[in-house]
Amino acid sequence: MLTSHQKASDIVREKLLANGGTAVCLLQKGAPCTVTLTDSGRAFTSDKLNHHTFKYDLFVFDVIVDLLQNSPQRRAPKGNAHGREDKVGRGHCTADTVVGAIAIQYFGKKTGESCFDPVFVLAAVLEWAGIAKNGRGYLQLL
Repeated sequence: MLTSHQKASDIVREKLLANGGTAVCLLQKGAPCTVTLTDSGRAFTSDKLNHHTFKYDLFVFDVIVDLLQNSPQRRAPKGNAHGREDKVGRGHCTADTVVGAIAIQYFGKKTGESCFDPVFVLAAVLEWAGIAKNGRGYLQLL
């Protein structure tokens, strides 16, 4: 669980290090997802995100938790970036969704741009780390 002085990125890093740098998390539908610490503990990869070729800085978890801390009931819709109308700032990819916050604050995307949607893996990691509940269509801070 996250306390007021801890960062989500630090919690995830510590838990991964405690597991030898690799962990298996469960996706929303129960499928396994392997995450592996990389870049001297600053980033991670996943078999579900381009088969470990695409790295995410652990800071992405701080972006998500910041959104949740500032959302009603500490809960936000996951959103998505899959539909034709789901561009950054539109449809299901607005700044108040997890995918929108990642697109804007992590990737630096502008309104109308396309973005990749990694929320299914990031939500699973946050649940595995005991930071958030990975609900159907939403993420809620514990």
